[in-house]
Amino acid sequence: MNKQRDEDSYYRRSGSQPVPGRPVPKNLGQSRGGGQRGPRDYHVDDAAMEEIDDFRPPNPKNPLAGAKPAVVLGSFLTIAGILSLIIFPFLPVSFPGWTTAALIGVVFLGLLVLFLQMPSKRTGSGDGAQV
Repeated sequence: MNKQRDEDSYYRRSGSQPVPGRPVPKNLGQSRGGGQRGPRDYHVDDAAMEEIDDFRPPNPKNPLAGAKPAVVLGSFLTIAGILSLIIFPFLPVSFPGWTTAALIGVVFLGLLVLFLQMPSKRTGSGDGAQV
């Protein structure tokens, strides 16, 4: 693997001249001010900055503000029951034997309340392909 260190060397110093006959990049040897521009040469205009500064994001509404109370109650029962079933075994307190059955009942009750809140009939005559 002897490689000669001459004009055809693979390792060239930054001050060396390009070899004649080989393709040369367009911006090789040009000063920093001229040549091609790169992503770091981009500058934002003042007018564009004013447009960016005027943007105010809309305030999101509270998702529970327009919800039916039964939907909120069913969601709370379901989530609280599942989290309790996960957390209670790791607590250092001993619970009565019926606690697990009661928590499973709370989860099913929450799911039943949510299921009963679903609409029983379709509204409109669409085929469901509308966004």
